[in-house]
Amino acid sequence: PELEWDIGKRRFLWYAAFLKPVYELMPAGGDSNKKRKQESSFYRLLDVSLKRPKVDVQSIESILKGVEPIQKMILEEVNDNTDAIQSAIQSGARLADVSPQSSQWKDLSDQRWRMYSTLKPIGAMWKEALILAFALSRKDIQDCVDKYKDLIILIEDQLQLKSILLEKSNKPTPLLNGSEIRQRALRGHIDGRGFRRVMEAMEEWQIRNIICHDFQGVDDDDERNRTETQLIDYLVTAFPEYASDTMSR
Repeated sequence: PELEWDIGKRRFLWYAAFLKPVYELMPAGGDSNKKRKQESSFYRLLDVSLKRPKVDVQSIESILKGVEPIQKMILEEVNDNTDAIQSAIQSGARLADVSPQSSQWKDLSDQRWRMYSTLKPIGAMWKEALILAFALSRKDIQDCVDKYKDLIILIEDQLQLKSILLEKSNKPTPLLNGSEIRQRALRGHIDGRGFRRVMEAMEEWQIRNIICHDFQGVDDDDERNRTETQLIDYLVTAFPEYASDTMSR
């Protein structure tokens, strides 16, 4: 892909690059949580001192907070995920085109979940955070540009994460709601913490299986029923402690 720029996002990237040293040295406020202290001080700097709108502050912070996770999970050469990323890039395979029964599908599915987990907190500003991470690596510019292009193809096309990372929610619509989970899958008692684990597991299953919609407006009832049945079977297997008294579907 060509290096295309959105003028608004480019402005946020410039602010993030300029303010990164300041962001890392911000004094702590009164909050006991170190991360919130840093964000609070930084927010005051941009909002009060520089008179930046709240949406600008949030976008700039998203870029800055995304740099370190990207460096650790994607760019570091001494990283368990590095070889897997390079292998996926070299294969050129798209997850949707690979047989779910193959080892390649599992590798790409694992990679899709890792990339999603790393980029989800950054949201729509993930490309800007990736560029800043490359800039801070101090590597050869052309090498960084080439790797950037390869990663964009991998993330957006091969792993098909483009649309979901640009959505406001940054996560798939749950295929089953709470009532449906309790009625159709897990009939045992689930406390709040347990239910949160179930929802997180369902999100991961949907990401790995490229199911990021709730089938509203989809006419293929067979596809919907088949997908929901697969998900229910997965939840029952993954959470046997909550599956007691599960009724036949």
